[in-house]
Amino acid sequence: MNYNPCFHLLCILWIQCFTVCFVISVGNFTTDQFALVQFKDRVSDPQNVLANSWKASTSVCKWVGVSCGVIHERVVALNLTNLNLTGTIPPHLGNLSFLHSLDLSSNHFYGQLHRLRVVRLSYNRLNGEIPSWIGDLHRVKMLEMGSNNFTGTITQTLVNMSNLEMLDLGFNQLFGQIPSLIFKITSLKEIYLQDNSLSGSLAEDLCHHLPNLEVLRLAVNKLSGNIPSSVGKCSSLQILELYMNNFSETIPRSIGNLTRLTKLHLGANNLKGEIPEEIGNLISLKELAINKVKNLRGQIPTCIFNISSLDYNKLSEPATHEWSFLSSLTNCRNLKHFDVSENPLKGVLPTYIGNLSKTLAKFYAYDCELKGNIPMEIGNFSSMLILSLGNNRLSGSIPTAIGGLRNLQGLDLSSNKLGGPISESICGLERLDSLYLSSNELHGPVLACLGDMTSLRYLYLDSNKLSSAIPSTLLNLKDILELDLSSNYLNNSFALEVGDLRSLLLLNLSRNLLTGDISSTVGGLQTLVSLDLSNNKLHGHIPESFGGLISLEFLDLSNNNLSGLIPKSLEKLLYLDHFDVSFNRLEGEIPTKGCFPNFSSTSFMNNSALCGPPRLLLPPCKNNIHKNPLHALRYGLPSIGAVIVLIVLTIMYRKRPSRSTTLPIKDDLLSDLKTWRRISHAQLSQATGGFEESSLLGMIDIVDVDLVRRDQDEYFVVKANCISSIMELALDGSTESAEERKDMKDVVVELKKIKQRFLNSIDHV
Repeated sequence: MNYNPCFHLLCILWIQCFTVCFVISVGNFTTDQFALVQFKDRVSDPQNVLANSWKASTSVCKWVGVSCGVIHERVVALNLTNLNLTGTIPPHLGNLSFLHSLDLSSNHFYGQLHRLRVVRLSYNRLNGEIPSWIGDLHRVKMLEMGSNNFTGTITQTLVNMSNLEMLDLGFNQLFGQIPSLIFKITSLKEIYLQDNSLSGSLAEDLCHHLPNLEVLRLAVNKLSGNIPSSVGKCSSLQILELYMNNFSETIPRSIGNLTRLTKLHLGANNLKGEIPEEIGNLISLKELAINKVKNLRGQIPTCIFNISSLDYNKLSEPATHEWSFLSSLTNCRNLKHFDVSENPLKGVLPTYIGNLSKTLAKFYAYDCELKGNIPMEIGNFSSMLILSLGNNRLSGSIPTAIGGLRNLQGLDLSSNKLGGPISESICGLERLDSLYLSSNELHGPVLACLGDMTSLRYLYLDSNKLSSAIPSTLLNLKDILELDLSSNYLNNSFALEVGDLRSLLLLNLSRNLLTGDISSTVGGLQTLVSLDLSNNKLHGHIPESFGGLISLEFLDLSNNNLSGLIPKSLEKLLYLDHFDVSFNRLEGEIPTKGCFPNFSSTSFMNNSALCGPPRLLLPPCKNNIHKNPLHALRYGLPSIGAVIVLIVLTIMYRKRPSRSTTLPIKDDLLSDLKTWRRISHAQLSQATGGFEESSLLGMIDIVDVDLVRRDQDEYFVVKANCISSIMELALDGSTESAEERKDMKDVVVELKKIKQRFLNSIDHV
C-alpha cells in the first residue's frame, strides 16, 4: 500500500476542525441551555410543561417549544404559545444569538424584549406605554403586540425599525396621532392599528414611501380629516379598512387605481359627495362596505356591480330612495354578502331579487323603510344563511317560500306589519338558530311544530296577537338560550314548567294570561340571567327554589296575585340588580341582606301586608304586633282551641253523675288540634301581661263568668293549674322559632296527659 502524505494531512486537519467545532458547539449549547433555564426559573408554569420537559439530562433541542438549527444545533425558534405562563421576560433570552423567531402569544407576560427578528406578544396583558427602546430592535421584521392593554402614544422610535415588514398594535388603548414617519418605513407590508383611540389626520404623503404595503387597517379609531388621495399610490394594497372613524370630505377617486384591492371598508364615517365610478375599476374586489354614510348623494354607480369577483356588498344608497340598482347586481355571480341596512331606500322589495346570485348567503336590508309584501322569489336562494328584513313596514303574511331556504340559520322579520298566522313552512327550517318575529300583527296559535326545531337558540315571538296555550313541545328545545313570548294572549300549558331548559339565559312570558302557581323547577335554571313573568294572573307563593338562580340579574314578578313571604333565599342572588314584585298580595318582612339594600320602594309598592325599613315607604316590622289578621289566626287558633278543650272538659265534668264517673272526652277531639292554627308567643305575652295569674284568670272570666269562681268553686286550684299547663303548652307550640316550636303531635300527647291529671285531681279533692 502506497503512503499518501496528502491524505494523511487532510485527516489531521479534519480531526482538528472537528475538535474545535465540537468544543465551540458544546460551549454554545451550554449558553443556550443556560439562557432557557434562566427563563424557566423566572416564570410561573402552572401546568408544569417546562418543569417536566426542560431538564438538564435532555438535549435542549428536544425541549418543548424549542427548535434548533440542523447544522450547528443552536436554538433558532422558541414557541411557547397558550401555556398560561406568567411573569417577566428575562433579558437572558438575548443570549440566544441564533434566535430568529420568538412566539409567546396567549400567555400573561410583561416585560421587555431585545435583539429579535420576530416578536409575537399578542393576546397577553402587557400594559403601560410602548417602551421607546423597542425602536432599537433594528433587525425585527414582525412586531406583533396587538390585543394587550398598552396605553399612551405610539413611540416615535418605531421609525428606526428599518427592516419592519409587519406592525400590529391593534386592539389596545393607544391614543394621539399616528407618527407620520411610520409611513416612511419602505419595507412595511402590513399595518394593524385598528380598535384604539388614535386621532388626528393622516399624512398627505401616506403612500409615497410604501410600495410594498398590502394591508392597512385603521378602523375603529377617532381619525379625522380627508382620506389622502395618495392612497392610490399603494399599488400593492389588498385590504383597506378605515370604517368607524370621523373621516370627512369625499372618497378619493384615486382608490380606483388599487386594482389588487380585495377588501374596501369605508363605512360609518362623515364622508360626503358621490361614490366615485372609479371603484368599478377594482377588478379583484370581493368585499365592499360604504354603509352608514348619510351625507352621500347621487346614485350607486352601476359599474360597481359589474365586478364579477364581488361577494360582499354593504352600501349606502345615496338619497335616491329606490331599488333600481338591485338589477345590476345580477352580474355579480359570486355575490355572497349583501347589506344595505339603515338606508332610507323606501319602496317595495322587487321581485327580480330572485335573480341575484344563487351563492348569496347573507342578505341584510334592516331599517330601510321597505313596504309591501315579501316577494315569493325570496325562496330562490338555496345557499341563504341569514335573511334580515327587520324594522321596516312590510305587510301581508309570511310567504311559504321561506320554507325553501333549507340552510337558513337566522331569520329576522321583526318590527314590521306582518299579519296572519305564523307560516308552518318555517318549521321546515331544521338548521335555524335564530327566529325573530317580534312586534308584528301575527295572530293564531304558537305552532307546536316549533318544538321540533331543536337547533333553535333564540326564539322571539313577542308583541303580536298570538292566542293559544303555550305548546308543551317547546320543552323539546333543550339548547334554547333566549325565549320571549311576551305581550300576547297566551295561556297555560307547559307555561312555567321550564325546569328542563338548562341552557336558558332569558325567559320572558310577561303580559299574557298565565294563571296558576310558579313551578319550583324554575329554580333549577342556574344559567338564567333574566326572568320576566309580570302582568299575568299568577298566584301562590314565590318559590323558595328561586334562591338557586345564581346567575340571575333581572327578575320581574309584578302585577300578579302572588301571596306569602318574599323568600330569604333570594338574598343569595349576588348579581340581581333589577327586582320588581309590586302590585301583588305579598306579606311579611322584606329580606334585608344580599342584593335587597339596593332596591327602592318601587320594587315593593302596592303589597299592603309587606313591612320593612322606612326608605321603602312601608310600615316597620315589629315582633309584638299583628302583621295582619290572618297571620294572627295562624298562630292563635291552636291555643284558643286548647282553652276550648278545657271548657268542654269542665262543662262535661260539671254534668257528670258522680265523682267516680270518668269524664267522657273523645280522643278525636284532641286529634283535631293537628289542623288548628297558632297565635304567636309575642301576641300571647301581650294579651296576658307577661302570663300573670290575674291575666290568665281574666281570660277565663271573659269566656264564662260562672265557670271559675274563687268564692264558691271547690275545684278552683285544680282548674287554674290545668289552665296554666294548657297555656304553657300553647306557648311551646306557637313560638316564633321553628327550631324551638313543639311539634303538634307532641302537643296532642301532652294534652292527653293534662286531661288525665285534671281528672285525677278532681277525683281526689
